Amino acid sequence: MKHQYPAVPSPEPENKPSCQSTDRVYCRTHPTRPAKRALKIVLILISLVLVVILALGGGMWVFLNQNVRTFDAAETLKEPYNTASEPLEHPLPEVRGITNILLLGVDNRDAASDSIAERSDSMMILTVDSVHDQIKLTSLQRDMSVYIPGKKGTDKINAANALGGPLLAMRVVSETLRLDIQKFVVVNMAGLEKIIDAAGGVTLDVSEKELKAVNEELAMVNKTFPDTEPSPTLAQPGVQILNGRQAVTYARIRKIDSDYARMERQREVLQALAEAALKAGPQAKINLAQVGLSQITTNLTTREMFLLGLRALPLLRKPIAQLQIPIEGYYKNVNGDVWKSLCDFNGMIPLLQDFIYGQTFPFDPVKKIKGAPGD
Repeated sequence: MKHQYPAVPSPEPENKPSCQSTDRVYCRTHPTRPAKRALKIVLILISLVLVVILALGGGMWVFLNQNVRTFDAAETLKEPYNTASEPLEHPLPEVRGITNILLLGVDNRDAASDSIAERSDSMMILTVDSVHDQIKLTSLQRDMSVYIPGKKGTDKINAANALGGPLLAMRVVSETLRLDIQKFVVVNMAGLEKIIDAAGGVTLDVSEKELKAVNEELAMVNKTFPDTEPSPTLAQPGVQILNGRQAVTYARIRKIDSDYARMERQREVLQALAEAALKAGPQAKINLAQVGLSQITTNLTTREMFLLGLRALPLLRKPIAQLQIPIEGYYKNVNGDVWKSLCDFNGMIPLLQDFIYGQTFPFDPVKKIKGAPGD
């Protein structure tokens, strides 16, 4: 017999961070740099679709068809990950005018391979909300332990894309968070370098600590890709323009602090890139869009991208709402054989629903993660 779960937010955790906002959900995010606006690693891919609209208007149909790598619509989940989903008593949330898309950033450094079935270095849910006139971004921490269909026990959520590609990643995210995500966009981090360079670089504020980490990583990346032009190191900390390789390296560092801080840096890079794209002149927008769209793989059709762009374009004028999963108070980190986060997903699902839809819904509880809060 299915358990009933109340369609109300869970009690607020005692160790939630302080926040000046009156919004009960946004206050449960935990940004490491509240003064800086943020995005997540793949938002620019959708932003570039909007850039095409601005630059080309009605001519974008041909442009999209020529540049976007479309995922094979006939592709299906392979064994053993195609097992039947458990029957649900409650329908998954659906609100007309609110669209969710899974965004995946992969880090395939093999220049001879264009595989997108890699561990996802970055994961987020992009919500285009025409009901509340808001674009929303939900960052998903890649070390969260989750159940993967067809696999015994648990694994990190970023393993789903490596095991079964974006189709499995969508299924795992949807089943873990009780969502119905049907669309995805994937970009390789190497492709992000090209996008940033096409924009003329991005302006970032680099701390002394980050400066050292970026330069150490740059030396390694330059050696990894000997057939490409090496990037110079950064000369000093502070506000400055970073080229593509420098910016992507900045977005990847985490040894100096944590994976959560890295997620914040990734959002900073994409925020700066989105701003650069929107400020660019018409010809620069065309060049940027051509480069950017050629670096993505998606199961969005040309028509869907066009309509999504038309809906999202006016919403970009407002601050982008953000939520980070897991939410403070609903997880604990474990450093055993591997570093992982054990999460109380049932406690967070109502908060996520409230963030995405502006309301909560009854839902079937997901299987608890052993050792997580609430277990």
